[in-house]
Amino acid sequence: MTGSERHILIVDDEQGFHDLFRFILEPLGFTISSAYNGLEGLERLKERDYDIVFLDVHMPKMTGTELLKLLREIKPLQLVVVMSSGSDPQQAFEKTARDMGAISCMFKPFELEQIMKNITHINGA
Repeated sequence: MTGSERHILIVDDEQGFHDLFRFILEPLGFTISSAYNGLEGLERLKERDYDIVFLDVHMPKMTGTELLKLLREIKPLQLVVVMSSGSDPQQAFEKTARDMGAISCMFKPFELEQIMKNITHINGA
């Protein structure tokens, strides 16, 4: 599996998750862009198209849930994987995320296999 000019946006306030995605996906040819809060994520999404967005729900300035609602208005077909800490009730959270159009949910800490499984949602990945 190679990225072949595939662009991924990571929206998370924790630097470690940006580093993790870069470490795993850049060697496969993916281009990783970063945003550290929901407002910054919104600006990145207005600037360009992404093949997939990994979106944390707990962030300052604008939560991931707020960003996802706005994203559905401006880019209704954008592939989004929602990430959350284990403190959220899993079933309720997954239902809410899917109702808002997320293709998947990942709970931190997550495994390499979860990232790779979600990358397969990109056409041609």
